[in-house]
Amino acid sequence: MTNKILEVKDIGWIHISRVNEADLDYLKQNFKFHHLDYDDIRAGTSLSKIDTYKHYLFFTFHIPVLKKDGKTVGGNELYIFLNDKNIITLTREPIVSIEKLYDHMEKVNKFRNNVLSKGPAFMLYRILMDAFRETQSIVSFLTSEVARLEEAINNSHDKKITVDLGKTRRNILFLRHLIDPQRTIVSNLTVSKRQFISEDFNVYFDDLKDSLDTVWSSTDNLKLFVDGLFDVNEALLSHKTNDVITFLTIISASIMVPTFIAGFYGMNVPWLPFAHRPDFVFFIFVFSLLVMFAIVMFIVKKHRL
Repeated sequence: MTNKILEVKDIGWIHISRVNEADLDYLKQNFKFHHLDYDDIRAGTSLSKIDTYKHYLFFTFHIPVLKKDGKTVGGNELYIFLNDKNIITLTREPIVSIEKLYDHMEKVNKFRNNVLSKGPAFMLYRILMDAFRETQSIVSFLTSEVARLEEAINNSHDKKITVDLGKTRRNILFLRHLIDPQRTIVSNLTVSKRQFISEDFNVYFDDLKDSLDTVWSSTDNLKLFVDGLFDVNEALLSHKTNDVITFLTIISASIMVPTFIAGFYGMNVPWLPFAHRPDFVFFIFVFSLLVMFAIVMFIVKKHRL
C-alpha cells in the first residue's frame, strides 16, 4: 500500500500517491464511502466534478502538468474525499506539488499542527492552492512559446513553425479544458452547506478561484493571440504557394517556344521549311528567345503588381 497518514488531534490527512486495489480495500474497511466513488477511481474519468453526499464530499480534479517531454500539457487525476474529520487524497501518479506539501508537513511539526488544526476544509484549500500554483509556470511557458513563434513567423517560415504552432494551440486549448470545470467546483464550495465547511473558509476558496480565473484569463488571451498567428501563418503559406506557381509558370513559358522549334525541326522528314537555310533558322531561334523574354517579363511584372 502507498497510503501515508498525518494526524493532529482528531484531524487526519491520508494521502495515497499511487492508488491500487489494496488502497481501495483499506478505504472500504475504514470509511463508509459510496461504491460509485470507488468505481470512478478505478475507471478514471476525464471530467472534473464534485459529488455531494450527506456526510462527505467527493471531488475529482485534474491538475495541469507538463509531461516528460517538457512541451506537452497533460492532466493528472486527483481524487479527494472530505468529511468533518478527514481529508483523503488519491492520485494515479504522484503530483510533485502535493508530495512536497506532504513531506514538508511530515517533517515540520509546527507547520503540520498549524495547517491541520484548522480543519479538513482548510487542508483542502492548501492542497489545491499548492497543486494549481504550478499552473502559473505552465502559463509562463506557453506565453514564451507564443512569443517565440511570433518572432519565428516574422523572420522565416518553414514546416516546423507550423507544427509548433499547432502543438502550442493544442496545449492552450487543453489547459482551458482542464481549468474551466474546476473553477465551477471551487465556486460551489463557497456556497456549500456543510458543517465542516464554514463561511469563514469562503475567503480562502475565493482566493483559489481568483487564481484559477487568472489562469483562465491568461489562456483566453493566449488563445486569441495564437488564432491571430494562425491567420498570419495561413496567409504566408498562401503567398508562398503563389510564388511557387508563378515560378513554375515562368519556367513553362520560358521553354515553350524553344521546345516547339526544337521539336518541329527535330522531325526526320525532308519537307521542313528553310531546313537548308541555317541563317533563317538562326533568325527564328533568336526571335523565339525574344518572345520568351517578353513572356517572362510580362508575367514577372504582372505578379509584382
